Amino acid sequence: MFRLWILVAILSVASWWLLKLIGRPQAFGWVLLFWIVVFFGSAALLYGVSLWFVSQ
Repeated sequence: MFRLWILVAILSVASWWLLKLIGRPQAFGWVLLFWIVVFFGSAALLYGVSLWFVSQ
């Protein structure tokens, strides 16, 4: 779980810096929120799908 938070932080900083570099700056909080939703949303979706397959 700790590694996942480190990955979210690294991707957030890299994405924020890249957006700033190409001239489309965003607030860091929005970039961080995006990566949190992506990782934990996909984890929840995969967990739900695995539960569905087990129940079949």
